[in-house]
Amino acid sequence: MYDAIIIGARCGGAPLAMLLARAGHKVLMVDRMAIGTDIMSTHFVKRTGASLLNEWGLLDQLRAAGTPEISDLNFHVDGTTLSGKAPGCNGVETDITPRRTVLDPILVAAAADAGAEIRDQFKVTSLVFEDDRVVGIKGVGGQGQEVTERAKIVVGADGVNSLVAKTVGAECYVDAGTHTCGHYAYYSGMRDRSDSANLHILTDQRRFYITFPTNDDLDMLFLFWPTEEAKGVRADLDDAFRDSLKLVPELESRVADGHRETRITGTHMFPNFFRRAHGPGWALVGDAALHRDPITAQGITNAFTHASILAEELCLAFEGDKHIDRAVADYDQRQFDRLKPMFDYTVHLAMLQPLPPLMQQMIPQIVDNPEAIGAFIGAFMGSVPLNAVFPPELLDQFANDVTRGQEEKRRVA
Repeated sequence: MYDAIIIGARCGGAPLAMLLARAGHKVLMVDRMAIGTDIMSTHFVKRTGASLLNEWGLLDQLRAAGTPEISDLNFHVDGTTLSGKAPGCNGVETDITPRRTVLDPILVAAAADAGAEIRDQFKVTSLVFEDDRVVGIKGVGGQGQEVTERAKIVVGADGVNSLVAKTVGAECYVDAGTHTCGHYAYYSGMRDRSDSANLHILTDQRRFYITFPTNDDLDMLFLFWPTEEAKGVRADLDDAFRDSLKLVPELESRVADGHRETRITGTHMFPNFFRRAHGPGWALVGDAALHRDPITAQGITNAFTHASILAEELCLAFEGDKHIDRAVADYDQRQFDRLKPMFDYTVHLAMLQPLPPLMQQMIPQIVDNPEAIGAFIGAFMGSVPLNAVFPPELLDQFANDVTRGQEEKRRVA
């Protein structure tokens, strides 16, 4: 009998297993893939997430692996450039951009070192119920053996298509639709600096680009298009990249100086939703609970935030200070309250629409003000609260765009 079984050994599951095991609780974490397998990712751990890695004692391991740290962001919007440094978070002054082949093994090793039991290449086939309560899992191990394990709580850290969410019928109570398709590749020889990222927004052409350094002396180039162009983009990714880069000559030049080292990876399915993330005997973390467009690169940081909050609540439950059902309900409310404002901002950006008039007025006003630029960039990075940068009217528009996205999705359905 485990205190917790966690399905998924990535950025939500592994830190949760680590934190619970460090607190002395009995944890089993399973994953259908081998540890260290690559996965589609934005790679970008914002300084808010990096501060958690630092708190957990793991940030220096990423640094030792040669992972670039991003101090500066160059924000190019329709011909205007805002370059600066976002404020730090809890003493961490940079973002960090690991490949998942580097990050995920560090997280899993930390969980194992804390005492969590790890089983990779383990396929969960079903959940075990008693009186409508989840009490365990059934699965097949790497040698083909069928296994049943039981726990006080089963946590789905198993991604956007979560088996746990599907099995328990966890509804999406906020579903703002899908607005972009995105694809990326790794390049050698195109780096200008090892401590900066470049973001380009072309509102008329409805294009969004971000490039930054990552491990192995490579740079990632991530391009976004509106979903209505997804079919054409998928038909010829090379042409789609080439044609889009022509719109940003300085980026096109950097890419021309380099060499693409990998195939182009991506998807046309970037949903934006909050799922109900708790119930009798179960909880969801990471993309299983909240998925947003990667245009703001918040996914890894979201997963870390989920792990931190849920670990706090479950420790209270395991130690008898709170009923476990109350603990997971409180976790769900806390993570929604913490992450909803950035969710709204992300959906707004993902719609690739013209800048709101208030934003058009704001950008020229701050272009010569380093402190204001830092705050603007910090809002994008997550180290500055959105309401400290944007007036209430803009925050209302972000929230209204989410409502509009939900209404559009319902009409299509």
